[in-house]
Amino acid sequence: MSRLGLTLYILASTAFFLDLVDLLVRLYLRREHTSRFTGLASPTSVPLSVGTFTPYEMRLHTRPFAIVVSVYNAASQIGQFLEAMQPYRDWLWLIDDASSDDTCKVIEDAGFRCVRAPANRHKPGALKTLVSSLPPTVETVVVMDPDARIVTSYEEFVHVVFEFQRSGMAAMCPRIAAAGNNWLAHIQRLEYCLAFSVGRKSLANFSITSGVAVYRRDALEALFDEHSLSAYAEDLENALILLARGESIYYDGRLVVETDAVPTMQRLFSQRVGWYFGLMRVYMLRWRSLCARSARHPGFAYQYLVYIGGFVVLMHPLKLIGLGVLTISAFNGLDNGLGLHLVPDTGITNPLYFQTVYAQYVGLMVLSWATSVGRRERWHVLPIIPLYPIYALAHIVPSTIGYINWFTVRLWGRRVYRDHYQPAR
Repeated sequence: MSRLGLTLYILASTAFFLDLVDLLVRLYLRREHTSRFTGLASPTSVPLSVGTFTPYEMRLHTRPFAIVVSVYNAASQIGQFLEAMQPYRDWLWLIDDASSDDTCKVIEDAGFRCVRAPANRHKPGALKTLVSSLPPTVETVVVMDPDARIVTSYEEFVHVVFEFQRSGMAAMCPRIAAAGNNWLAHIQRLEYCLAFSVGRKSLANFSITSGVAVYRRDALEALFDEHSLSAYAEDLENALILLARGESIYYDGRLVVETDAVPTMQRLFSQRVGWYFGLMRVYMLRWRSLCARSARHPGFAYQYLVYIGGFVVLMHPLKLIGLGVLTISAFNGLDNGLGLHLVPDTGITNPLYFQTVYAQYVGLMVLSWATSVGRRERWHVLPIIPLYPIYALAHIVPSTIGYINWFTVRLWGRRVYRDHYQPAR
């Protein structure tokens, strides 16, 4: 292989090599945090030593908690959520974020509590208002979304909340599963498996919360005082505020929450643009506050400085160049296969770049599948593995637009692409 060919292959493989390194590091960290001290794989990202209790004792001694949900213009869809949450009716509090439809009336007619917000403030602002109005006896707050459902049994839910309360930690991230039957839902299900069973679980007591999470009430109220109250990456901002204060966040895979997979490519594209805009906004705002803790813990430094700061942000231009090489290579391979000869055969358009990187990515996904997907979902997501490399590489496009949006908002106060998180003017 020529020097040019080697350079182009390395560029084309940038995303793969970063994902490979990240997977190996996280598998090592997951093993260190969950099985090193117990000899057994733990469902949580850290061992929880809270004593041994019977189910009756846990129900008896679980301190008051509340499940809080912010809803907006959900009159036609909220019924399904309320039906799924019937076992938790006594602990469920909803806030209608100044809807223009009959959302609050539908909720109240179904027999659930609903607080009417005086103005639309989006999820973080609405929840801040709702949490401040909870009874003072409530010590634990479970944040939910109206498109999510608790899959775990009620008994297991109480068990998880009981142990969280006794752990004294600030927050806990449950396992989120994507629901749906089409190919896009299946690929998101695999994506979520990896993000939680490997990603969150590898982070010990410095994990990241998700849109659904469990909080110690005083910690949640304190972070709201510092939060920007933006809907962009609000869960990441929650986590970074807590971690910068020296608080602990862990992952518990026993609490499983199912959410609807994004149903269309257009909606998924818009979601991911918003995600990466939010990531850039929050990280650039708060990364310095994490440096002190990073100096004391290599795993913490890997997640918040090396991975997010290096692999996700700083290395992104190389991923974008690599995607360009792979796209030209794939087009030339297709051109040769169809015998069209529209793309010239040169060192830059060599079809082997795409073929090699694709084969590498499939191998990486098989390794990820074998080490990270539970038995219940393993055979459901296996057929989607051949598509996942394309899905992963395609994310470079919306992430690029999300980053560009961040720059253009800072420079000119406007975006090149309007995602669905952006408030209407």
